[in-house]
Amino acid sequence: MNIELQTRIDTYLMKLRRSLGELPPEDVNDILREIRGHILERAENGGQLTNEKLVQILRDLGEPEEIGPLYQREASVARARSSLSPTLILRATMRWGMNSILGFAVFVAGLFGYGLAGGLIVSAFVKPFDPEHVGAWLTGSGFTIGTLAHPTHPDLLGWWIIPVGLVVGATLLVATTRFLRWMLRFAIRRRIVPSAPVALPV
Repeated sequence: MNIELQTRIDTYLMKLRRSLGELPPEDVNDILREIRGHILERAENGGQLTNEKLVQILRDLGEPEEIGPLYQREASVARARSSLSPTLILRATMRWGMNSILGFAVFVAGLFGYGLAGGLIVSAFVKPFDPEHVGAWLTGSGFTIGTLAHPTHPDLLGWWIIPVGLVVGATLLVATTRFLRWMLRFAIRRRIVPSAPVALPV
């Protein structure tokens, strides 16, 4: 392979590396090795490598700025499915939601679940410090759990909000995490590098 073709490949991989900035270095190196190996394999199966053939190989792979985010999304989903971190899981779901209606619906459900769980747990901890303004109320706008600046309705739970908030909040936190991890199995996955090389016409 002449220097010009090698330089073109190196430039492509350099652009791809920049588009993989959020991934761990070991993942970035694995991806670059996979892409380089695929390029060379395609080149060997297509006869003598010319500039035109290399351009076609790189065009088939796609622009680095386009396939980089796909790798990031897949890596994010893979990490989230084995994690218990709500932040990591919600971030992966958000990435999915930016490319899928189902993903967006799951992301909204996750926001609601984590928000409600967080509100219950925080209310349970804050109640002893501000018992007059923290509680559960049925107002004209609906059922409210948390804080009200000027409550005009009786507190429905009273001090029971502490055990209820802790138990229900923790249960909802775990349930939301499990639901999101389960739903991430359906995140659209695209194999960026074909499993078998396609021979180019000579």
